[in-house]
Amino acid sequence: MVLLYLLEKEFKQFFRDPGLPKMAIAFPVLMMLVFPFAVSMEIRNVDLVVVDSNRSVASSKLVESCTASGYFNLVEVCDDPARAMQLMDRNKADAILTIESDFDRCLERGEALPVGVKVNTINGTKGSIGAGYLTSCIQRYYAENAPTQPTTAAAGPQLDVSSKYYFNTYLDYKKFMVPALIVIAITMLTGFFPALNIVSEKERGTIEQINVTPVNRGAFILCKLIPYWLVAFFVLTACLLIARWVFGYTCAGSVGLMYFFTAGNILVTAGMGLLISNYSDNAQQAMFVTWFFMMVFMLVSGIFTPIASMPGWAQAITYLNPMRYYADAMRGIYIKGSSLADVWTDAAGLLTIGAAMVSWAILSYKKTN
Repeated sequence: MVLLYLLEKEFKQFFRDPGLPKMAIAFPVLMMLVFPFAVSMEIRNVDLVVVDSNRSVASSKLVESCTASGYFNLVEVCDDPARAMQLMDRNKADAILTIESDFDRCLERGEALPVGVKVNTINGTKGSIGAGYLTSCIQRYYAENAPTQPTTAAAGPQLDVSSKYYFNTYLDYKKFMVPALIVIAITMLTGFFPALNIVSEKERGTIEQINVTPVNRGAFILCKLIPYWLVAFFVLTACLLIARWVFGYTCAGSVGLMYFFTAGNILVTAGMGLLISNYSDNAQQAMFVTWFFMMVFMLVSGIFTPIASMPGWAQAITYLNPMRYYADAMRGIYIKGSSLADVWTDAAGLLTIGAAMVSWAILSYKKTN
């Protein structure tokens, strides 16, 4: 009965706050509607300058082939390499395609094409992917326009590789990011809200009224956790509906399993938030500490960069990161259709860290009489 009264108090405080209910609605909606388009590793609109010393029909067709791919914006065609480098220095060109004067003759003879590619690699990812796109365009153009050579025994057998993509057939980056954005939205909200909870009561002085009651520490912390479970379930439901209605994506696995992992994640994030709140003297201090941990969790969770690409010491740190387990499980369930048997190690890691966080939050809360 005491727990019910405490829960009533928590819900009244939550809904009386002018900002928290609005943030719980606006934040996940904006995340799901804006970020799938903004946070993308797909490289398009690479600004291309062509240095064409050949000025032939063949070289013009090569340029048209590159621009028709949809990856390049043709900035200028010139015959002066210095002019092209000047445009790159001014950040008006991301890549330079150089076509030598004997390009058409080499193409007619089936010889190696005298072309060169220079790329601005200040942004290494954009530069390397843009160079790959440009090289692919040149190779495709050569294959389509070079004179065919008769196949001989000495040339060896032709290699034909057939590729098939599983789980994300069209390599849609938005589909890859949707479960990651769900993880970020839920983790951020259920981390910051509890972090501000107890410390706000300290600042208002209402915490003293609770401290003089016979309510034990476990019940007090539990009543702080339950509302954020409901907030997280609301956010997850809203995100799944937006993904379905706006992008046409559906969960390949069990939606119930996603709620299970979300409940486990709340033990971690809300427990950590309450723990920070216990040790903080004011809301500003709690916000800064929570923000620090959230940034660390996101950067080494594998959401944006694969964990396998990190150095060994960083990979070791990720085993202490609860967001690693949550993100891995949510992506597996949503995109691959993973079952609990497939992601049980993630469940074990998440629940272990969650139990430790909640236990620490309970033990660190000090009642005064």
